[in-house]
Amino acid sequence: MIGSPRPDSLASRLSRILLCALIAATIAACGDDTVPASIGGYNHFQNRSILSFSVDNSGGPNLGPESGEAGSMCCAALPRRSHPGMKVRVTWTYGSSDRNAAEPPIHEALVEIPEYPSKRPGNVHVHFYRNHQVKVVVARYGIEHPRYPMSAQDKLPWETSQQLIEYEKQGTLPD
Repeated sequence: MIGSPRPDSLASRLSRILLCALIAATIAACGDDTVPASIGGYNHFQNRSILSFSVDNSGGPNLGPESGEAGSMCCAALPRRSHPGMKVRVTWTYGSSDRNAAEPPIHEALVEIPEYPSKRPGNVHVHFYRNHQVKVVVARYGIEHPRYPMSAQDKLPWETSQQLIEYEKQGTLPD
């Protein structure tokens, strides 16, 4: 086709170089004292959506009622070493099915993050509950994993997988 670049053309090579430079800059921006982490969420509401949310200005995915981790967004920068009293600012808006409704108000909370392992911290998981309550955990496991750092009550409506519990008892649960 006339005018379209060949895969090995100068424009194609420059695009690849630019993409690699962008990825390297993103990783370098985290520095030695931080690690990159994806941001995901869990909406514990039965009848309300989370239209948008962010953690320290890094965006997370939209969440339908009782949904979560369907997609994660990139990236937050976590301190390599967790310390007591660490907090993040979470902002969010609730969705509305009424297209004529006014723009939803922005909610905001300063949320403490429980300590997490420094060896392989994982991703940022934001949980949305009634009365504008928000919890944030850093975990490398999904919510149904026995090592997910939340109580069974805080996980509802999700439950820990019985099959994963059995694997853990048998010592066959991969790390």
